[in-house]
Parts: sequence; C-alpha cells; structure tokens
Amino acid sequence: MYDFYDSISYFTKPSRKSAQILRSILRSNPHAMNSCIGRLAEGLSDMYERSTRRVHKPEFNIDQVTINGEEVNVYQTTVLKKPFCDLIRFTKENQQHEPKVLIIAPISGHFATLLKDTVKRMVPKHDVYITDWKSVRDVPLSAGSFTLDNYLSYLIDFMHKIGPNTHVMAVCQPAVQVMALGAIMDEADDPCMPASLIPMGGPIDPRVKKTQVNELAESHPLSWFEKNFLTYVPSGYIGEGRRVYPGFVQLTAFINMNPDAHYRAHVQYLEDKILNNKAGMEKHTTFYDEYLSVLDMDDIYYLETIEKIFQTYELPRNTMKYKGQTINLKNIRRCALLTLEGEKDDISAPGQSFAAHNLCKNLPADMHGHYLQPGVGHYGVFSGSKWRSSVAPQIEEFIQKFDREIGTYYKK
Repeated sequence: MYDFYDSISYFTKPSRKSAQILRSILRSNPHAMNSCIGRLAEGLSDMYERSTRRVHKPEFNIDQVTINGEEVNVYQTTVLKKPFCDLIRFTKENQQHEPKVLIIAPISGHFATLLKDTVKRMVPKHDVYITDWKSVRDVPLSAGSFTLDNYLSYLIDFMHKIGPNTHVMAVCQPAVQVMALGAIMDEADDPCMPASLIPMGGPIDPRVKKTQVNELAESHPLSWFEKNFLTYVPSGYIGEGRRVYPGFVQLTAFINMNPDAHYRAHVQYLEDKILNNKAGMEKHTTFYDEYLSVLDMDDIYYLETIEKIFQTYELPRNTMKYKGQTINLKNIRRCALLTLEGEKDDISAPGQSFAAHNLCKNLPADMHGHYLQPGVGHYGVFSGSKWRSSVAPQIEEFIQKFDREIGTYYKK
C-alpha cells in the first residue's frame, strides 16, 4: 500500500512540475491575471499542484498575537523531547504570571498544527503548551511501539514537567485520555494533577449518539481493520519496517465522509479565483494546506483506539486500565470539568463529551460546566470565528474560576 502511494507521487511529479511552471508563468503575466480565463487557468494549475504534492509537517508560525490592541512577539520552544512526541511551549515577550494550559492534540491523522487557531486564541491570556505528536514513519523501530499506556505515561510526564495547577484541554479523540489522566492523577493524589479538564468534541461515550465513525468501528471486527488498513513503512524513511496506519488512508476516509463539501469548497475556490476574491482564496489554501498534511499512526495504538474506545467502550464502562490499574472516573474529585461540543458535529456527536459529567459522580456539582456551540461542526469547536468569539471565552472564564494561582491580570 505504501509503495503504491509513493509510486503515484513519483509518477505524478512531471505533471506536478508542469503545473507549477504554468502557474508561475500565469502569475507573472499581468494580462493573464487581469482576465477571468487566465485566473481560472492559474487556479486549476494551483489546485492540481496542491492536491498531488507530498505535504510535509507544517509549522505553527505563531510569531505575534494582539493583546489590548498591541502586537506582542511570541516565541516557540521545545521544553521536552520524547521519541513519539515533543512538548512545545508558546511564551510571549514580557510574559506575566498567567494560567498554564496544556492542549492535547489528537493523534488521528493530522499534525498538532491543525490546532494553530486554538493555540493562537489561547496564547494572549495563558501560558500555553501543546503536544506535538510525530508521524511514526519518522520514528525508528528501536523506539518500540506506541500504545494507549504510552500515551497516558507521556501525558503524566508532561504534567510533571509543566508543574502544578495546569489546565488541560483535549481536542477530539484525546478527550478519553484526558479524562483517564484526571482519574489516575487525582486518585494518586499527585500534586501535578490537572486544575481542570476541558474535553472538546471527543468520544468519551460514543454510545450516547452514534455517528458514521462509530458505526464503521462497530460494523467490522478488529481483524478487518488490521487486514485492510495497516501496512509497513517502506525503505527511505527513518521508521522503515514499522507497521502503521498511514495518514493518507485516514485522509481518504475523512474526505469520503463528506465528499460533497470538499467538492463545493474547490468549486468555490475556482469562483474566487475568477472573481479575484483574495480573502476567499487565502481561506481555502490555508485550510487545505493544513488539512492535506497527515501523519502515520502506530499500528498498536490505532487498533487499541478502535477496540477500547469505539467497540468495547472501556472508559464509560470503567474497564479501561493503565499499567494494570483500572481507571474509574469516580476518582475525579478535585479536577474541575468543562465539556464543549458543536451542535452539528458529525464525528463526535453532541452528548458524547457531555457524558463525562454523569461518569464523574464524586466531583462537586459546582465544579461542572458544559457549553454547546450552535451552528458549528467538529472543526468549529476549536477553529474559526465562532471558536474565537464564543467557545474560547467559555474556556477562559472557566479557567479563571478554577485557577488556584490567578495573577493580577485576571483580577481586573
């Protein structure tokens, strides 16, 4: 499978190069770019080049944010390196003492840079960290496999590195892991346990309202996924010989879930080209440059996710284990809980995250919070205008309420 994918990339290289040349010629010709036909031709060549190229891991490129009307410089540093993930921190010029936030990015096909909008919106008022997961094709076999146990061990190590009173946001799939993290650390009376747990659009209990994703997982045995979707990393990569669930397979699945929307988006892009709507063109290219950038997952992690989260529902049934120890969400007593969902989410349907509240039976009532954002799908919960204007303020208010070391900036 992987060899075939690489072969397609190799054999389309000449036509991709031709499209690049044509695009450059058209862009450098004022007469062409002043005509509708010229802009359409440039748009078609651009679309072909973008959709066939091998996209590498994007950068966050968050260099500045606006605070109180002023542009402030932002610096990205790696504070902890691990074989499968780096812990990244975003600090501001003249940064004050602010609430610490760890954003747990999903390992579900895309890189952590898919959450660029999430990070950028949180940086002005918080000390932000994020998990930057690696594509396992770039991890040597000598590093071993990556499992759900490894995932939780990584998160615990990250919490210890950041220190006490850290608020933990989890986007999509790691909503399960963040709830397990809270239960493990709270039961252990760990001084670095999360100050708050903030799962966003995640499958904490997929039984509540099933989506196409859930139905696919339930309709086939684990062996079917193993046979049809797993392959080996070919030579030429650091992770040569590693068995993986390839990112290009996940991307194909994402597109096939809603092909009409992607078709309309590309038609709209060509219309924007013809009309010279620069804002519309930039929005399209920014989204798809990120959307088409995918990573490979470890085979064991992929199969465990399908089985334990989407088939046997271990977390809500209190049968999930970490290093042999049963994880029970009743053990969450001191980590405040805010769940966030999108009304039109067709990946993790509304109710799947909210289910966490009924499972945290020993958490005081005043430490629960929930927000449903009207009119948005899965990505609108953590990206886009409604995320910035409506969802993020809910998180900020919740963090202020439950932060144990709020600085003077938040006392205004």
